[in-house]
Amino acid sequence: MEHSSKRSFVVPSSAYSYRAPSPPVIGVPVKNRDDSQIVLEPLHGRVDPHLISRETLAIITGNRKQVSVDNSWLWKYEHRREAQRILDYLYLGPTSVVRDHDFLRREAITMIVVVRDARAPMAFGSLTRAAATLGISACYIDVDPIHILASFYEIVSVINDHLLSNHYSRMDVADGSHGLGKVLVVCDSGTERGPPLVAAYIMAVFGQDIMTALQFVNIQRFCCTFSEEAKRALLTWDGLLKAGAFVALHSAHDDMVSSPDDAACYKARIKRAIEDMMEDDDDVNMEWDASADGERFEGRETFVPFQEVNY
Repeated sequence: MEHSSKRSFVVPSSAYSYRAPSPPVIGVPVKNRDDSQIVLEPLHGRVDPHLISRETLAIITGNRKQVSVDNSWLWKYEHRREAQRILDYLYLGPTSVVRDHDFLRREAITMIVVVRDARAPMAFGSLTRAAATLGISACYIDVDPIHILASFYEIVSVINDHLLSNHYSRMDVADGSHGLGKVLVVCDSGTERGPPLVAAYIMAVFGQDIMTALQFVNIQRFCCTFSEEAKRALLTWDGLLKAGAFVALHSAHDDMVSSPDDAACYKARIKRAIEDMMEDDDDVNMEWDASADGERFEGRETFVPFQEVNY
């Protein structure tokens, strides 16, 4: 009797992973030097009206475009200890800038927002002295690393409420460049906790997506670092803002429907949009239900977890 010398073994097709799957890394493309300028234009149609009304947007932005200044090519390590202008009325830097009263006077800062870790909410004596000496407003925002999304709502409310308060009280600043005042956002190093909040503010006020907001902040304060947790929170924030703007847009469209009959016809058209493409046969509907989830598998190669190998 002849015996085959070959043996069969079953081996895994790929290496095992013994940890929970991690979300994909959110990469931020680097702008080319020739195309580094980013322009933000305030358009109410791209903004969630539940956060910012049309009147508020016009008052705060003055309907002016914001153009980025590319500081990345001339950036030096020492610049991280300074504050950089991100918008006409918004600056970002480290907490050490609060002690520079000459800078605060020169830039006509009217409010300082200190972003600190909610697990160690320390008070800053330099903030109290600056507020008392220069007569400017001061505010703390405590950021929970796990629930950072809540601080995005807070930063939008704090900055806009301050600017609106100055507008309605007819407050004048020293240089007259921005009659609403100017806000300085600081954190320990000015690189980790503050930048995500400033990016979230830009996304909310100017209706920008996450990539544009991150690039707009990073190109002007080049030492900013955005952790994966912060970027995922901003990605969620992006979806919430877009959903709010989308719902408001379609609610306004529904309000344009004059009569109940017209509204019923409009809703009927929306409801039948997919059904009009399908037949009423039950078998066809069953096939449709089975393949309705098939799009997420398109383009994937067939994967076999184990393979038989002969030696």
